[in-house]
Amino acid sequence: MDYEKYLVKKGKLDLLSSLNGLNKELLDKALKDSGVDSVEELKEGILEEFEATLDLSKDDMFTRMYFQRLLEHENTAWMSAYSQDIEDFLVFVYETEEHYSYYIPTEIKEIIMRVLEF
Repeated sequence: MDYEKYLVKKGKLDLLSSLNGLNKELLDKALKDSGVDSVEELKEGILEEFEATLDLSKDDMFTRMYFQRLLEHENTAWMSAYSQDIEDFLVFVYETEEHYSYYIPTEIKEIIMRVLEF
């Protein structure tokens, strides 16, 4: 995966700030592909879709294992996020001095914790 395309400068960890930290071309493409006019609408769509999808698969053992691992390896050198989660803006990639890492936006993390009851 080309992480360079999805890099953000790690700052505020909320989803709206993270989306605004994306490359403008990538953000414009995401807005167009989602059929929304604003970053706020994109954020709401991401949250709604993620929660609905996670709720449907919350009892699956492999889903639970994946999200547990995703939470455990956040901000480490271990890139355990699937490329689809990066492309869907569920996790955001940033560069440290030694490696790429990722973080999970606060709202996404809250949904994971609530739905999966971690």
